[in-house]
Amino acid sequence: MANEIGTTLLNSLTRSSFDVGNMAKVLAEADVAGPLSIVDRKSEKYNTELNALKYLQTNLTAFNSYAKELASPSLFSQNTINSTNEAVVSASITGDVTAGSYNIESMQLAQAHTVISGKTFGSQYDAISNGTMTINGQDITIDASNNTLEGLQRTINASGLGVTASIINNGGGYQLMMTANETGAASQFDVTGHPDFTGADAFAAVPGAEGQDAIMKLNGVQVTNSTNSFSNVISGLTFNLNSEAVGSTQVVSIANDSESVVTAIKDFVDVYNQLDTILKDLGSYDPLTAAEMEDPEKEFTGDLAGNSLLRNLKTQIREAMSGALTSTSGSFDSLSSVGISFDRYGQMQLDEAQLNSVMSSDMDALAGVFSAGGTATDNLVNVTGGSAKTLEGSYALDITQVAERAVVAGDTAIAAGGVDLSAAALADRTFSISVDGGATVDITLAAQNYASPQEFATAMSDAINGNADIMASGARVSVSLDGTNNLNITSNRFGAASSVDMSAFAAAGYSAAANDIGQNVDGTLTMNNGATVNIGAYADMSDGRKVNISEFAVDSSGAAADVRGLQFDVQGGALGPRGTIDYVEGFGSKVFNTINDVLEADTGLIGQRVSSLNDRLGELEEKREKIDIRFEKMEMKYRMQFSMMQSIMSQMQETQSFLTQTYNRPAQ
Repeated sequence: MANEIGTTLLNSLTRSSFDVGNMAKVLAEADVAGPLSIVDRKSEKYNTELNALKYLQTNLTAFNSYAKELASPSLFSQNTINSTNEAVVSASITGDVTAGSYNIESMQLAQAHTVISGKTFGSQYDAISNGTMTINGQDITIDASNNTLEGLQRTINASGLGVTASIINNGGGYQLMMTANETGAASQFDVTGHPDFTGADAFAAVPGAEGQDAIMKLNGVQVTNSTNSFSNVISGLTFNLNSEAVGSTQVVSIANDSESVVTAIKDFVDVYNQLDTILKDLGSYDPLTAAEMEDPEKEFTGDLAGNSLLRNLKTQIREAMSGALTSTSGSFDSLSSVGISFDRYGQMQLDEAQLNSVMSSDMDALAGVFSAGGTATDNLVNVTGGSAKTLEGSYALDITQVAERAVVAGDTAIAAGGVDLSAAALADRTFSISVDGGATVDITLAAQNYASPQEFATAMSDAINGNADIMASGARVSVSLDGTNNLNITSNRFGAASSVDMSAFAAAGYSAAANDIGQNVDGTLTMNNGATVNIGAYADMSDGRKVNISEFAVDSSGAAADVRGLQFDVQGGALGPRGTIDYVEGFGSKVFNTINDVLEADTGLIGQRVSSLNDRLGELEEKREKIDIRFEKMEMKYRMQFSMMQSIMSQMQETQSFLTQTYNRPAQ
């Protein structure tokens, strides 16, 4: 810089004009060069580390997504389902289900009742006599506003009677056909009363389209349903009858989805090895070759060499995957016990044969090695999950209230001979009901003789569950008989969201309106510090058997609860002490939580360092701004000084010129 200043000054003094701007700039730059050089060096150092850490953050986050998958118990509880002939029987998994197989015989498909008029019309606009048509006990008035075949069709379809009218052209004329909107034996209806449709012209059931229930045999037990979809026979499974195959048995099998588990573990191993290579590159002291310097994957190689943060990170990740799980039982308590080991270079190796052997013998034990989860000593308590805030421990469970369903009981027994409604008026076959807080709907039973209490109970169940509004709400009921043949109508839902509210219905033994509301499970869990958490406060709103403890829950001492994020359900049982819930953390969960911790912005190993570097770069930027201000001030100062010097030199040149002209004038 000194040579540059001297050269600029010499050049300026030997020229006729003086470069004030350039000279001021050079001197001002010299004045701030020292502090600016320090800021530049520190900025380069901090940015190098920061960019390397951001690159590391991105790769850690990607790796952690694989650890998260292994930490989830649901990965190990997934099932596959298969039918030997889906054209006959198909099935789907709708909830928790146990692996196994079921023999299904599709004996009869459900179908809706269909009737057709014996009378044939020349066109759909032919006139119909004024009068009244009765469909299942409800009257349809025919007058000047609708007394054509097409007008009657529109009136029926707008009536909400649960049937759909259609006009069909059979090639020789037009006939009116009506089909029940729902399938099942309860869908049967009759059409009477109109003078145009009597005798040979009356409505009659279409052969082969009578209303009937679906019938299947499940492991030899005959089961009926109003639709072809059986969703309440085996918990967590829905069977669908697609065609009849009497005498032919199809096998529906449910098995653990081991393929997804193997894929997840293999992906975890592969991505861990990629991360291990990245960590080695970041800490490498080896100089890059010319080719490596052009490789984008080597951009950050050596940028964290000697950085203690990198060493600490490696140590924490390896510790999360080392040793044995002290809180698990059985022989599968380490990564090596399920086929995962490390070679001498730190790369993870997978023995797939050993892993498959563990899966085939005990999938639950494999889940315990990787995932966060828990077990309960009580067989009626199921631990379904947890979160990063759920601490390992053994928590005593005390139940003061088990979840209950809403149930309304009739006060008069059903006669041993059943209920004969074949001649009953419409009002005597109709009642109102609301299930689980849904809309109140009117239910009408078919006018027929129900020959036994059980047949009547089944008809009640089919009629309620077959109602379109109730089906759309997802509500369902069970209708059963107690020991004295009193009807019990029970919501299928558990907890405070369960309710049944029905009107008086003498035919079913309800002399007055009845209603009931279910109850949620309640009780306490005892923390490691002796404090308790009330579980009733965290009962699931849609299923009162389930408990989902908030991640912000505090215990009775006011401290953050050890069981934050814990999820479990209580399927009934006695009141009082119910053993313990033991929550453990597998290796997948340990890795996931370790990486989450190091990435945490306020407290994490990397998060804190990134925040610190950003703060320092901010401080350096402030210093740079101050240096820029100083440069501008110094440049202005030198510019003014050199302007004055230039003015003096200009005056001296004028004096020199004057004297030269004066004394060099020729003598006269």
